[in-house]
Amino acid sequence: MQRTTCLPLRTSTDLHPPPANIVPVRATGAHGHAVGTLQQALDHAEHLLDRDPALAAAQLDEILQVSAGHPGALRLLATARSLQGDWPGALAILLPLAQGHPDSASLQFELGVALMRNGCREEGILALRRAVALQPDLPQAWRVLGDCLVAAARLEPANAAYLNHVRHSVRDPQLMAAAKALVENRIPDAEAILRERLKQAPTDVAAMRMLAELAARLERNEDAAHLLERCLELAPGFLEARWNHALILHRSNRPRDALAEIARVLAMDPTHAGCLNLKAAVLCRIGNYEEALALYRELVRDHPGTVTLWLSYGHALKTADHIREAVAAYRRCVELKPSFGEAWWSLANLKTFRFDTADIAAMRQQSLHAVLSDEDRLHLEFALGKALEDVEDCAASFRHYARGNAIRRAQLPYDAGETTSRVAYIRKHYTREFFAERAGSGCVAPDPIFVVGLPRAGSTLIEQILASHSLIE
Repeated sequence: MQRTTCLPLRTSTDLHPPPANIVPVRATGAHGHAVGTLQQALDHAEHLLDRDPALAAAQLDEILQVSAGHPGALRLLATARSLQGDWPGALAILLPLAQGHPDSASLQFELGVALMRNGCREEGILALRRAVALQPDLPQAWRVLGDCLVAAARLEPANAAYLNHVRHSVRDPQLMAAAKALVENRIPDAEAILRERLKQAPTDVAAMRMLAELAARLERNEDAAHLLERCLELAPGFLEARWNHALILHRSNRPRDALAEIARVLAMDPTHAGCLNLKAAVLCRIGNYEEALALYRELVRDHPGTVTLWLSYGHALKTADHIREAVAAYRRCVELKPSFGEAWWSLANLKTFRFDTADIAAMRQQSLHAVLSDEDRLHLEFALGKALEDVEDCAASFRHYARGNAIRRAQLPYDAGETTSRVAYIRKHYTREFFAERAGSGCVAPDPIFVVGLPRAGSTLIEQILASHSLIE
């Protein structure tokens, strides 16, 4: 069984006697003054747990000499023993303590962990089931229960346990902190939180999925795929992880694998709009445009107000050479969101399309908005540049192109000096003499040339280079 790092909960207030029972732990010798209350002594011992569990255990032994059988002290002593690897000693405390407090969910959780660590798997499973029955929103109890069930080869109930772990992790402070860091694009902070969480709890599928999302943002698709595969191995019913996995497979140019994963997601949720949209995109990538278009028609019918769906539909129509329908789809985008620069640019990029005066006025009006995103603004600037170029207003056209390029330039890590150095290197090394020494090289067969490549791999550029050769038609 994989090691599960899950220490017992340390909050023991539910087992403390009422405040009236708080008494001095001991008195100083000559004057007989109380050093502190029992609660203060317990707090001090709890603070020692991470730094020095042996010292914490010694202090707790002293407390129990003064206040024998105190439940809070016993529970902290069990934690101190577990931190030192003394699981039999922890279990010896937790068994009678749990019997005396059968309604404490967190205590049942601690007992389940101790039983599991002592090799009593079935008894541990029973204790963990009692814990989640008493308090269903104990995500770590669900996770450890899943671990135990996996070790017992009971994969279906393990899957259910892990899914409950995910469901009840939404308010987990550590995961909420990681999510906040992701939203604020503080990637290093989010990664540190999630890696520490997985160090403590290697089977935390919620943290695993979040770390995969982080890896995908950094374009570490292989890392993301490995994390999601492990996540789905533990929790095959984790819908969002499976959807994320399908997306990563698509980004990794594995369309057949992506379609297989998409089918699994849709078997779980046939109306998953994001997955249906992804399926249409994958179908377009493999050239199955008509099936993709049929799917897009269903999507825009069911979600008529989703502007990004209309944009994707327009792109698919354009690729399938249904230009009139593509124009209608792009126009639907700007009806729904007049500031949507990418839709305006998609119309301009059709080449044969011409904007009318109302379109130009509408784009100019939108470009005046101060709250436009950079993406919307730069696409609007390029679309206006193309529109004004078509009506031969060259000066205004170039002003808009310049504004759009200024925005794009700020986004690109371009180094003019590096490009100059590269060109100088090429001119120095690829001389007439270089090519003269290699005269007669290459293939002289008059056969057709097939250029094979993946999307965005540069195959069109290769075609253009070959076509410039005097012996190639």
